[in-house]
Amino acid sequence: MTVTPSPLALSDNKIQDRGVAALCEVLNDHSYVKSLSLRGNGLKDNTAELLAEMLKRNYTLAKLDLSHNSFSCKGISTLCTALQTNDSLGELDLSWNKVRATGSILVAKMLAVNMGLVSFLFSNNGLDKEGTKAIIKALKTNSSLVSLDLCNTRFDTTQMKELGKSLGVNTTLRILKLGKNTIKEPDLELLLNAISTSTSLYILGLEDISVSKALYTRLCDLEKETGLVIHYGHCGGYQRSLPMLKNELLLDEFITTNINKLAPLFLNKDKEKTGMITVKEFKECLKDAGLRLSTNQLNWLLDMINSSNNDDLISCRDLISGSKSIPATLEDLRKKSAKRRNWNP
Repeated sequence: MTVTPSPLALSDNKIQDRGVAALCEVLNDHSYVKSLSLRGNGLKDNTAELLAEMLKRNYTLAKLDLSHNSFSCKGISTLCTALQTNDSLGELDLSWNKVRATGSILVAKMLAVNMGLVSFLFSNNGLDKEGTKAIIKALKTNSSLVSLDLCNTRFDTTQMKELGKSLGVNTTLRILKLGKNTIKEPDLELLLNAISTSTSLYILGLEDISVSKALYTRLCDLEKETGLVIHYGHCGGYQRSLPMLKNELLLDEFITTNINKLAPLFLNKDKEKTGMITVKEFKECLKDAGLRLSTNQLNWLLDMINSSNNDDLISCRDLISGSKSIPATLEDLRKKSAKRRNWNP
């Protein structure tokens, strides 16, 4: 009998060393768990040794969530050593732990050689100056990461020019999140100047970072010139206070919130009752419903919902029923966005 790999969610269950040991023993010998979440279990450094040994033997696990735990430098060192040779794990979340500069340097060394991670979340830890330098250096050699979250990590913003150089060399990173870091406007200008020629970066997260009117204009111009999607806290105009809808949640939230307006318009456009409408008709429905999206948000939305063989057609039946959602993995995102940016994943 064939066993299909499945997710295992054990978040916020107060799992202690004994429970993790039993879990890892099972994962050492079996390969049917594809995704494991141990978020918010208060795990400490001694638990990291158990997980590291499991990662050395398990080559089926593709996603691991260890966020909101208490791993420090010692535990991170153990995990990173195992991850240097594990290329099967694709998504890792270490956000909201107790990692500081020394631990961040170890993380950077792991990223420099790891060939499997596609998504890495490291927000709400501490990079400081040395950790920032190490991460930036790792991006020059890493060739697998598609998404990197460094929000609220005390990112050393004096290194923005060097970050820009690394992004110019890196050809795979599509999403970079730096929100909630204290970034001064001159430093941000250095980054924007450097990434203006990037051929891979698609989304730059600058949420909760102060933006002047002049810089706002610069951001808008950069989006138009490059197709880059920049999150800077607001949308629709410099003086507006409308929160920007994050692209990762755009489709589900947008359609769910506005389906009562959109459904009759979709059905009216679908005169032949095929369940499909054209991209042009979809845009007309948005306009008729009085809904506003930026050009970049609209492009993202179209990337996510356009799954037919004909790129000009959209399944309005799926949208109305709620069965259409954003891609399940970042690999889907890479494939979806490759065509728009002429990038070969």
